[in-house]
Amino acid sequence: MAPVVTLPPLIADTEIRISGDTPFAVNCTGGTLGGTEYRNAEVEPYAAVNPINSANIVAVWQQDRWSTGLANGLVTAVTLDGGATWSRTTAPFTRCAGGNAGNGGDYERATDPWVTFTPNGNAFQMALATQGASLAASSVSAMLVSRSTDSGQTWGNPSTLIRDGSLFFNDKNTITADPTDPNYVYAVWDRLVASGGGPAVFARTTDGGNTWEA
Repeated sequence: MAPVVTLPPLIADTEIRISGDTPFAVNCTGGTLGGTEYRNAEVEPYAAVNPINSANIVAVWQQDRWSTGLANGLVTAVTLDGGATWSRTTAPFTRCAGGNAGNGGDYERATDPWVTFTPNGNAFQMALATQGASLAASSVSAMLVSRSTDSGQTWGNPSTLIRDGSLFFNDKNTITADPTDPNYVYAVWDRLVASGGGPAVFARTTDGGNTWEA
């Protein structure tokens, strides 16, 4: 029998709360989906570490979840000192987060936050943004990506990878940067149909996020 090895206890750092009171205004969605709004609720967190600066971490989560699905928007937190201090910001994926028809974020709600870093330290954040109930008449679902070139401190207007009406519902997205080439970032999601099921869709950028192809 192999000898039993006793390891010393793991001492974790003190927990730091990086979320806070919602930055979104009351009744900011401009939508009609309804339901119960859980203000100051934060769910589905995701985080990534900058490969060229391990003290730079970006986290993103749903902010103000609804009982009928999705949230008022996504909130991002960034640290530049290894987690000692954090600041919060938003990408304009929804109206609550500053989205509008002009900048590509004219949506009622968002969900499915993901974030990734390219080898040169740029960050890409992805979201599912919607208007109306999934697959209902006049509903819209879109896959959006926002890029940050300053370590996650600010985010650009979203690029629309796909936007569908009521015949399809885009869902369950992921985004991953190529670990060797900063020009390549890959996104995948499900494109569901009303009758059930649907294909997986792959999209990529080959120019660092300036353009996307699916």
